[in-house]
Amino acid sequence: MHLATKILIITNLVFCLVLSQYVWIALAGNVQWREKYQWEADARRRDKNTLEQAYAELFAQQHNNDQSTSNFTAEAASLNATKRALEAWAKEAELAKTDAMAKAEELEAAVLEFPKITQDYHGEVIDSLQRALKERSERKKTVYAERGNYLRDVAQNHTDYATLHEDFVRLEFQQYLLQEELERRLDTKARYRRLRPDIQADLGENGPVIYATVQWASGMSIQLDKGKRNGVELHQKYTITRGGATIAIADVVEVQNETCQCMIVDTLDKKNAPKSGDEAVTRLFMARVGSHMRDR
Repeated sequence: MHLATKILIITNLVFCLVLSQYVWIALAGNVQWREKYQWEADARRRDKNTLEQAYAELFAQQHNNDQSTSNFTAEAASLNATKRALEAWAKEAELAKTDAMAKAEELEAAVLEFPKITQDYHGEVIDSLQRALKERSERKKTVYAERGNYLRDVAQNHTDYATLHEDFVRLEFQQYLLQEELERRLDTKARYRRLRPDIQADLGENGPVIYATVQWASGMSIQLDKGKRNGVELHQKYTITRGGATIAIADVVEVQNETCQCMIVDTLDKKNAPKSGDEAVTRLFMARVGSHMRDR
C-alpha cells in the first residue's frame, strides 16, 4: 500500500477517534445512551487496534524502505565503480587504438615491398619446390618399378629355392636309402666274411690284425680299448688270451671311436672268465680253420 494512502487512513482514524471521544463526553451523562456509549467504546478500541496495526505497518514499510535505500546505495556504489572501470578501459582502449594505428602504419610501410618479395619467393622457392616434387615423383615411379622387378626376382628366387630344396630333400632321402643299403651290405659282409672262404679269398684276410686290452668285464660282456679309429669292425671276432693261452672268443656288438663292446660267444673254461687286463687279438679265418683242423 502506498505511504500517502496509509497516512490518510491514519489521519481519518485519528479524526474518528477524536469525534467518538467528543460524542462520548457529550452523551456520558445520559443513561439512555449507555448502549451507544458501549458501542462507541468498542469502536474506539477497534479504531485503536486498527491505528496500532497501521503504525506497525508504517514502521515495517519504513524499515523496508531503509533496507531498499541501503541496497540502492550499495548498487549505486557498485555501478559507480563499474563506471570508473569502464572509463579507465575506455582510456586504455583509446591508447590501444592509437598504438594499433601506429603499428598498422608501420606494417603498411613494411609490406610496400611485398609484391617484389612474393615474386622472388615464387621464383626461388615455389618453382624450385615444384621442380623438386616433379623429380621426386619421377624418382618414386622409378623406385616403385625397380622394387616391383626386385620383388618379382625374389619370388622367382623363392620358387627356384623351393624347387632346389625339393630336389635336395629327394637327394637326401636317396642318400639316406643308399647309406642304409651300404650299412646293410657292410653288416652282411662283416657277418659272413669270416664264414665263407670265397669272400675271404676276394678280400685277402679277415680285416686288419688289431691288438687290444680288456678294460672291464661284466658277465658275458667286455670292453676293449680299441675302436673305430683303430679299424675295429662290427661283428669282428677277437681271441681273448691270458699269459699266451686262449681263454675265450668275443664278438664285437657295438663300436665307438675309441672303444668297443664285445659279447663272449665261447669260453674254454667257464671258471676262467675274461677280466680286466687280458689281451685280445683279431682272429683270422685261416687261423680258425687251421685250429678246427687241429682240433679234429
